[in-house]
Amino acid sequence: MGHGKDLLLRSIGWHRKRINKTFYIYNIQSLMPLYLIKITSMKLVYLLFPIALIFACNPGASGQNNPRLTSLMNTVNGISKQLPVEKLYLQTDKENYVQGDTIWLKAYLLDADYLIPSMRSGLLYAELDDVDNNCIKRMLLPVINGLSWGNMAIDEKDIPEGSYTLRAYTNWMRNFGENYVFKKNIYVAATGSQSPLVVAGFKQVNNNIRANILLTGQDRQPVRLHDLQVRVLNGKRTLFKTKMSTGVDGRLDLNFNLPNNTPAKNLSIVTKETIKGEETRSLTIPVMLNRPENTDLQFMPEGGYMIGGIAAKIGFKAIGEGGRGIQVNGKIYNSKRQEVASFSSSGKGMGAFELMPQSGEIYSARLTLPGGTTKNYPLPPVDPSGTSLRIRKTGTDTLEVIVAAKTIAPADYYLIGESRGIVCYAAHLMPENGMPVTKIPQNIFPTGIARFILFNNKNQPLNERMIYIDQHDDLLVNVNSNQQTYAPHDSIALSLQVTDKNGKPVRGSFSMAVTDDNQVKPDSLGSNIINNMLFTADLKGTVEDPGYYFESLSPQKEKELDNLLLTQGWVGCNWKLPLNPAVKPLYTAEPAFTINGKVTNIFNKPLSKAGIVLLSKKPTLVKDTVTDKDGRFSFKEIFPVDTALFVIQAKRKSGSNFNMGLEVDEFTPPVFAQFVRKMPWYINTDTLLLQNRDNKLSQRMAEEKILGSGTMLKEVVIKDKKAIKGSKNLNGPGGADFVLDEKDMEKAKKLSLYELLGKKYPNFYKMSEGGIWVYRLRNHVVNFIIDGVFISKVLLPVDLFMENLTAEDIKGIEIMYSTKYALAYDPYFMAKGAGLPDRYIPIYLEITTYSGNGAFMKKVPGMYIYKPIPFSLPKQFYRPKYTAKSTITGTDQRSTIHWEPNIVTDSAGKAAVSFYSADKPARYTIIIQGTDLNGQFGFAWKKILVR
Repeated sequence: MGHGKDLLLRSIGWHRKRINKTFYIYNIQSLMPLYLIKITSMKLVYLLFPIALIFACNPGASGQNNPRLTSLMNTVNGISKQLPVEKLYLQTDKENYVQGDTIWLKAYLLDADYLIPSMRSGLLYAELDDVDNNCIKRMLLPVINGLSWGNMAIDEKDIPEGSYTLRAYTNWMRNFGENYVFKKNIYVAATGSQSPLVVAGFKQVNNNIRANILLTGQDRQPVRLHDLQVRVLNGKRTLFKTKMSTGVDGRLDLNFNLPNNTPAKNLSIVTKETIKGEETRSLTIPVMLNRPENTDLQFMPEGGYMIGGIAAKIGFKAIGEGGRGIQVNGKIYNSKRQEVASFSSSGKGMGAFELMPQSGEIYSARLTLPGGTTKNYPLPPVDPSGTSLRIRKTGTDTLEVIVAAKTIAPADYYLIGESRGIVCYAAHLMPENGMPVTKIPQNIFPTGIARFILFNNKNQPLNERMIYIDQHDDLLVNVNSNQQTYAPHDSIALSLQVTDKNGKPVRGSFSMAVTDDNQVKPDSLGSNIINNMLFTADLKGTVEDPGYYFESLSPQKEKELDNLLLTQGWVGCNWKLPLNPAVKPLYTAEPAFTINGKVTNIFNKPLSKAGIVLLSKKPTLVKDTVTDKDGRFSFKEIFPVDTALFVIQAKRKSGSNFNMGLEVDEFTPPVFAQFVRKMPWYINTDTLLLQNRDNKLSQRMAEEKILGSGTMLKEVVIKDKKAIKGSKNLNGPGGADFVLDEKDMEKAKKLSLYELLGKKYPNFYKMSEGGIWVYRLRNHVVNFIIDGVFISKVLLPVDLFMENLTAEDIKGIEIMYSTKYALAYDPYFMAKGAGLPDRYIPIYLEITTYSGNGAFMKKVPGMYIYKPIPFSLPKQFYRPKYTAKSTITGTDQRSTIHWEPNIVTDSAGKAAVSFYSADKPARYTIIIQGTDLNGQFGFAWKKILVR
């Protein structure tokens, strides 16, 4: 390779040879296979994005023949080969829901490198988590060729009103933390009696909180002189409770004191109207303080460090207590209190400023708060020596890279530019003749985030910088309707045309949601498949309004996009971890549904050649196998069903199961960080969700009127007294204030005892008292009795049973708190309750297990009842069909007008979809998104009018 300052470009062409459904990617120049991609049962042809490797040489560099550079490139490429990343995006039909709705979803699971369908995972987990991070509902979806779709019913019995996080992931994705887990914040509103609307404001002085709450009816008239029970909660723990009445203006003025160091993020006020003989709903009002003095302000130097004597660009981000970016401005001072720079955020609390740091100096930022007060924040320390990496775009086609070093002795450096885990640029930099500005063409990178890493000659990373590359190659999705406007109950026909940037037709998979603008607020700035797959999935934390950066590009938005990458761009591979082929991932990929387990003897040693039988009624199934030398067994090729139950039995050759232990590999749920909670719809009211909720209620009333005789009667439910068979309740089976029976356990599925009680009773919690965990229900201490045995007498910690006993092990739970029933457990109960606070009055929980000996033994020897997570199999979205003679009855008030998860464009890039409009005039929003399964994505909006 020749010498000189000019960059030498060596383009590598790519073509494919298909052999037995396997694509081999060849280097044209050497005809040696470089990459291999196995594709099974695929109908679409995959084309890989072109890659060019650029070797930059200063005098004395050996370019492509440099073995150290080649080794480094192989190491970086090897990371994505050894631990390939999966990316996941879910399109849902809308953002917020009402009890009785269904969440309709389409999943796109792709390999992160070429963004083609992932062949690694065939199972996808989707779950709904509440504000306390408890999983309320979890289901499995089968994935075929990277695609899946399903639905999640929002049953008001299982999913109470509140803020939730919809998460989706594969088991393999858990190896990479939460960065690639799909997350979406939704709110579920309640149906039923019409609730008050709330306007709330909060003010804090020291530890005292003043809440000013206005309650109005949905006609905006004040809720006057209503008696309320009011509680202040920190999570589930009650901090304060009282009785109050609204004023003639519908207002509540509440003052309460917080314990020291109480965080604001989990504070809420719960109000409940007290009307004798009537069941009234409660309102939960999150306490949103957003105190400016608690602003979190962080500074991130470009490339990672500030080096004395080297000019630096410093990114910053300010986050309020509510978890969102806030506008800030301030000044930078050195240790002599001299102003050296100023800063002001330009969007979402982010910005950047220039600074020439000096060795030995200490810098701080002074933030100006509302009211004129100030607060100081430290900047990162200044290193006396080191390297810096700066990158900026010049024009639309070139990147300008500046590497500066301040070292004791000359050293060699290696600059790697990678995108999607594949090296696209490599350069050997030598400091003898300085470090000139390096210019790199943008077209060698695919659309998405490009990551530059500067290494030393020991392959240790020194600096890192991300930048977004846009090749403007998104798919163009055009949607045309057969009419300009429609009437209620009209047939609406849509035609789709998908092309690439050059106008060529594209085959691909797409999904479409049609919603009523009177009930659903379209989110043009939210997440979509383009900004998720190419941008936010590779960033740390939550990106607010990601669609904002791509809606209409401008120099200001380019600047704000770069500020975002400066502040949230330190994610991806941990470059400081050595590549070790011997290290196995903690979580394995799941290509299909299997049942695996292990058989052991009394000494916990594996039993080989033990006979295993699997029985099931749903699906009807009988299978058998034997254990291997490690005592392991596996059942494969089991077709998933919605709710399955398997009985697994182990026996020796003699037919005995004495002293045999049988365990099945159960799913261990991940523990996620809490997501920012979403404000309830009735606070500072979301009028669209209010309309959706009221329509759901009126639709239900109209349906009941049509089905009945025209008169709606209040439902009267006569319930038999629940009794738990085999219960050792001292009052007799069913002798309790509350009873959870086998049907309740069936609904709870795999929840632990602690999760089950927490889900059923929101005011159940545990707290440390004297170094011991104590469980409380509505502030009362709970005494646990399992199969007639007081746990306190077993000399084992209660936590052991709370986590290890699951709903599958339990027949029922009986709760005794009144004198009538608790007296049988404590003859002094009445005396204890006389005039004492609730925290001193006990509650008794009698738990009956299937084994009948749950306080000592969890399972029957040699037998295991296995209930896998329910599968969500694809279901057809219900769409009514109307004729010209159809009568408008008021029963069709859909908020989601239509959902179509499986739109496949043909070789001409075309597809057609049709559906009927609902009962009322409205404007509909159509959102279509999808992929060609070859690295390109499309997203489109369209409005149609029904009048």
